Amino acid sequence: MTKEVPAHIQRHRIGRASAALPEEAAVKFTDAQAAAMRPVSIEMLNKRGVCGLHLKVIADAAGVSVGTARDALNIADTIGLIAIQRQLRGFYDMRSRSPEWLVALRELQERTEHRRS
Repeated sequence: MTKEVPAHIQRHRIGRASAALPEEAAVKFTDAQAAAMRPVSIEMLNKRGVCGLHLKVIADAAGVSVGTARDALNIADTIGLIAIQRQLRGFYDMRSRSPEWLVALRELQERTEHRRS
């Protein structure tokens, strides 16, 4: 008898894998926090290392609470993955401080696109 995994846990697992966090950084995040880093990582890929998403948008995209998303951003800032320039009523201006992370994200994106072709 197999137990079905709830949808929110599946989103967290997918989010963790697709955030492509560096190994030393990944251990600092819970599954939900790593999932919150996924929309940030996608935005950073699309905007060349810059993300300006609202905290609620990040939380909704990851399927986590606003508090969990905020915690994930604070951890990422503390460990040097991103730099938070300013925060104004939920808006965060973030920049990548880890070139290795962006390289890993690009490689993951290329592998994903290659599988789809």
